[in-house]
Amino acid sequence: MTSLGADSSGDFSRALAASDPFVAQFEEAWRPLDPQVRAVLRLIYARFKGLPPPTELSPADLRRINSQLGFYLNAGAPPVPHVEERTIPAPSGRIRIRLYDPGTAAPAPTVILLHGGGWVFGSIDTYDGLARQVAKRSGLRCVSVDYALAPEHPFPAPLDDCLAAIRWAVSDGAAWGIDARRIALIGDSAGANLALASCIALRESGSSPVRGAALCYGSYSPDTDTPSARAYGGGPYFLGKAEMERYLKDYLPKEADRRNPLAVPMLASLASLPPLYIAACEFDPLHDDSVRLAERAKAAGAQHELRVWKGVVHAAASLAGWVDSMGLELDRVGEFLRRVTRSGG
Repeated sequence: MTSLGADSSGDFSRALAASDPFVAQFEEAWRPLDPQVRAVLRLIYARFKGLPPPTELSPADLRRINSQLGFYLNAGAPPVPHVEERTIPAPSGRIRIRLYDPGTAAPAPTVILLHGGGWVFGSIDTYDGLARQVAKRSGLRCVSVDYALAPEHPFPAPLDDCLAAIRWAVSDGAAWGIDARRIALIGDSAGANLALASCIALRESGSSPVRGAALCYGSYSPDTDTPSARAYGGGPYFLGKAEMERYLKDYLPKEADRRNPLAVPMLASLASLPPLYIAACEFDPLHDDSVRLAERAKAAGAQHELRVWKGVVHAAASLAGWVDSMGLELDRVGEFLRRVTRSGG
């Protein structure tokens, strides 16, 4: 596994910060972060300096730039014995799904991964590393879903594709060794929104196969004036408030959709949902979304656990190959996924 080590700002990263004014301007904000997070942020910010801000980029350019982050996001991805891809029918057309089998005997408990990227970018390719981490650390088969993206496909198209993939796993997943009775979800950022919305939609349908959902630093409300958004939304922490507003506009162009609980899960009843593992990053403009969601889950009597990942920024789960603490946090997520998918549990 690639690791920057416990003291790994390292000579290269320190020299980079000292010699590059663009990177150096963030040093004071980065000071409280985990040293390994600081080091990888120096490398990422140096790689993309000079680019226009995300709010000024087209969706195509955002996707192209995100694909160039693969080295950072997929670093240290563990080997998985069997990886297989196919396309399945979905409301937006045929979409790709990819299986990661860590060697679990069929019929196997399975976690379905819904990637992040503000509903606008991200793919099963840029999330290959996280899918491998999830499969390896949980011991479950993992199916990653390449749902349609906004703004070409605004709400509810991405959610509809995710629901189609979950239903495919139930009806046709036996061909991939999937146990339809033991399915969980995991999503990060926009993917956490989609995972929670999927749980709500399936509950409303009267029949849900989902045994639990791990929700990592999700966006559950269009409110971008929370204390954490004000504190951490200025640019140094990988996700900014202006980008959040742009992605929300692309996903929810209709004002009415911002009142729909399937688009804004913070508005939904959280009663009678499967167990939720809610993770927040300490230095993340979306931190307060997770805390508020946990408060609403508690008020609804929903089984849940809130975990704050200390010293890290938005998208931290994809940095597990660089940041030792994230490997430990993903182990905890894996334990939750194993527990909720246990037979009879």
